Amino acid sequence: MPGRPTFRGAEETLRELEASPGAGLIAWTTVFDALVVPRALGMAAMVSLDRVAPVPCLVAGEDHAVLLVLPATGRYAVEDVPGEVRSGADQWIAVPPTHGVRWDTAPWVEQTATPVTLLHGRDVGRHLREAKHAAGTEVTR
Repeated sequence: MPGRPTFRGAEETLRELEASPGAGLIAWTTVFDALVVPRALGMAAMVSLDRVAPVPCLVAGEDHAVLLVLPATGRYAVEDVPGEVRSGADQWIAVPPTHGVRWDTAPWVEQTATPVTLLHGRDVGRHLREAKHAAGTEVTR
């Protein structure tokens, strides 16, 4: 697990990444909750969520999708669906350019630096449950 959070500006972060090819980048879950769910479930939920509002979503390897929601609301999203919530100053997620991690839906409005408005975990959870129901028993932890 990484050490204490170190906050850096964008320019300093870019310099450090350029100096360390292959380095990973993490984001502490202080301004969002991260829902780590099976990839098939997350992608199925994203199909319907894309019609409602942009939900920042990472694809991590072949197995997981990570959806970002308002802080302290993630617990409402994973009721009755497989997954875990990462929340608070002691939790983190890997973000691009970390190897094996890419954005499915970025957390900013395309062609701007404007962050998207995060949804409440309850709203995202409804879509996760609908996707689970549509998949039947095929979705597991």
